[in-house]
Amino acid sequence: MNTYVPYHLHSDYSLLDSCTNYKDYINEAVRLGMPAISFSEHGKLSGWVKKKQYCDKLGIKYMHAVEIYITEQLEPKVRDNYHTVLIAKNFEGVKEINALVSKSFDEAHHYYTNRISIDEFLAMSPNVIATSACLASPLNKLPVTHEKYEAMVRRYDYLEIQPHQHPEQVEFNVHLAYLASQYGKKLIAGTDTHSLTPYKAECRKILLKRKHKSYGDEDAFDLTFKTYDELTAAFKAQDALPESLYMQAIENTVSMAESVESFELDTSLKYPILYGSREKDHEMLLTTIDKKFKEKIESGAITEEQIPKFEEAIDEEVRVFTKIQMDGFILSMGELISWCHDNGIATGNARGSVAGSRVAYITDIIDLNPETWHTVFSRFANEDRVEVGDIDTDCIESDRPKIFEYVKSRFGTERTARVSSFGTVVDKGVIDDICGALREYYKEDHPDEADTDNPYRLAVADQIKKEYRANPEKTRATYPDVFYYFDGLLNTKVSQSVHPAGMVICPDTLADNYGVFDKDGDLCLFLDMDEVHDVGMVKYDFLILSNIEIIRDTYAMLGLPYPKSHEIDWNDQAVWEDMIRCPMGIFQMESDFAFQLLKKFKPTSIFDMSLVTACIRPSGTSYREDLIARKPHKNPSALIDEILAENNGYLVYQEDIIKFLQVVCGLSGSEADTVRRGIAKKMMSILDTMMPRILDGYCSKSDKPREESESEAHEFLKIIEDASSYMFG
Repeated sequence: MNTYVPYHLHSDYSLLDSCTNYKDYINEAVRLGMPAISFSEHGKLSGWVKKKQYCDKLGIKYMHAVEIYITEQLEPKVRDNYHTVLIAKNFEGVKEINALVSKSFDEAHHYYTNRISIDEFLAMSPNVIATSACLASPLNKLPVTHEKYEAMVRRYDYLEIQPHQHPEQVEFNVHLAYLASQYGKKLIAGTDTHSLTPYKAECRKILLKRKHKSYGDEDAFDLTFKTYDELTAAFKAQDALPESLYMQAIENTVSMAESVESFELDTSLKYPILYGSREKDHEMLLTTIDKKFKEKIESGAITEEQIPKFEEAIDEEVRVFTKIQMDGFILSMGELISWCHDNGIATGNARGSVAGSRVAYITDIIDLNPETWHTVFSRFANEDRVEVGDIDTDCIESDRPKIFEYVKSRFGTERTARVSSFGTVVDKGVIDDICGALREYYKEDHPDEADTDNPYRLAVADQIKKEYRANPEKTRATYPDVFYYFDGLLNTKVSQSVHPAGMVICPDTLADNYGVFDKDGDLCLFLDMDEVHDVGMVKYDFLILSNIEIIRDTYAMLGLPYPKSHEIDWNDQAVWEDMIRCPMGIFQMESDFAFQLLKKFKPTSIFDMSLVTACIRPSGTSYREDLIARKPHKNPSALIDEILAENNGYLVYQEDIIKFLQVVCGLSGSEADTVRRGIAKKMMSILDTMMPRILDGYCSKSDKPREESESEAHEFLKIIEDASSYMFG
């Protein structure tokens, strides 16, 4: 067979115990023709969706696994924490492992680390494959006379031998072979891999030294990834077992992997369900819209002349929300922001594409009237959208914990969780870690020397960082002993935290479908924000904006409630004149560069300020000087000039692209947004597919010959393409 399956692997998701990225393992397994792979991170399921996706992309079977800790007893708590590898046999096994790991983090189970009891291990269903793991296995650490020892042996599907040249490993392998013969169990060859290569193993040692972590005499263990030939040679050199036994154990890795059923990730959109079904959510959304629409009209927030446009927009938006099953999301956001306002919690007017939704304005998700401010709905949602929608909300830092608590109480802890994020070590941090480790090694080798003689002392590390900032290549050559480890440690994950702004609300239970853990009192998914997006879950982002606090506190000092947008006189020229006197408290105008542009432009309206804000971004570099000088810009045709009239002729906003495609070229809102997204993501095939429609629509509006009209359209599309990498970045 000349292959095996690496199933006992640790990537840098096993924080501070590896500096190898999971992709590197998968790439090597694919190169060697291995049929499957699994990752047994310490006690956690971190990054499992990314690993599954990458395996699927490269055509290798992903096996869902974890190295879990087992305790003899939950009470009274003892710090034993034995190791065992669990592998899901099928998708039911995936959910069982997820639920078990999630449970291991609760207060009753956690003690120094997360763990399960022996009884919970014994109660696992056949959907979970168990191997006895490393020397920290209960079969090695517990006496054979232990009352549950035999039951554990019988529960293990495989007894895991390893090829390390260590007396205890040799003894354990012999013992496992005896148990296998006595209980009719199969041996399986594990590697307990922590590094892809010997070089990565050296880098791992530096990381462990810097973080003051030690795993005993592990220098006697070779924890690097093995080819088939290297693995068989290692077992032969160990000389603990007959060749027939360890060769069968290696072959059993393949048969074990063959017994594991592949599964598909559920990437369908998972908008929350509030009232039992999407149909009931739809009915409740309609009721809410009807009620709040009348309130907006009565308050003057929607003027009489805007009513027909709102009524038309409501019908279209509700149709789109229903088609893409977004009803519950809109309803949940409306309830959430309304709760904030009812409880004196100030939120921002609007952030991002949701500013184009009339329904969002009616239901209080935003406080920006799209009819007044000419924003576009299709950029937020359209019937062809396949990505999950998102709405970002600005709030005050001291209010955010209250919002998170409300979300949990309203939607239930089984379906809400925070989102993981990981800290990586980069540039200066890598240099600090390497110098710190080498400094410790030098001290051990030169115990009588003063710290000032240490060639890796803090002052030297600071000097290296300074030189590296100025000239990286020269610095690498000057300090080869330090930079030998640099690339091997760069971007290694070293910490796990909670995404400060994000929270998921899901119609599915999270503990079993994805896995959750306790992080400083918050239930947190094992998934990061990219994984959350990729499996179709909705992430609710509450972003801190200090300007909201300034406005709230100012109104409080005046004895007034936080203002609604329709209550503000946006044309008060005294205010606009004051804005160019001092930038204090003006969002995005605090820097001297931005403020000087604002002063030169002398804005007299929100539209003016918006142009200044937009031209500060990289996409404004090409036109910034002319725009600030109020120099009119001429486009390929009068048709385009008319679309961009409010911008003095400049292509500034993503909405401008949609208006061009929709109003001038005749595309529907969803088609226009699809083309916009395609250009932004460099998926030019989308533009090519729609090009005949775009050209026909443009030419039908133009009074020029077809050839000249097509040339104008192509010229403007090229301008859009050139601006998109900055505009969408």
